[in-house]
Amino acid sequence: MKDASCAYWFNAGDRVSVTSSVLKAGVELQGREGEVIQTWEKCDVDPTCCCAEFVDDNYAVTVRFDGEINQESTDPNNLLQGLDTNEGGFTHFFNEDELEKVKTL
Repeated sequence: MKDASCAYWFNAGDRVSVTSSVLKAGVELQGREGEVIQTWEKCDVDPTCCCAEFVDDNYAVTVRFDGEINQESTDPNNLLQGLDTNEGGFTHFFNEDELEKVKTL
């Protein structure tokens, strides 16, 4: 049974593309590709977890992007520079509706 207390469509390791207009530090992320590193899940100990009712769907999927924020850049793959960097990249939280899986051949 689906409810709003966990993410269903993506798993850690999935390659995704941002399909909606989403801003991070004033930079548009739509069209960028990244890797899912975490999704909201119900706790294994208590599936009816009382904290599940406080889930914000807009933070259900955490995606890591390569690159840097650079608001002067016109290259969509090299936008972020020096902001929220983690091993040469950055992360952002998404609603499942803002992403789609990238087909790999």
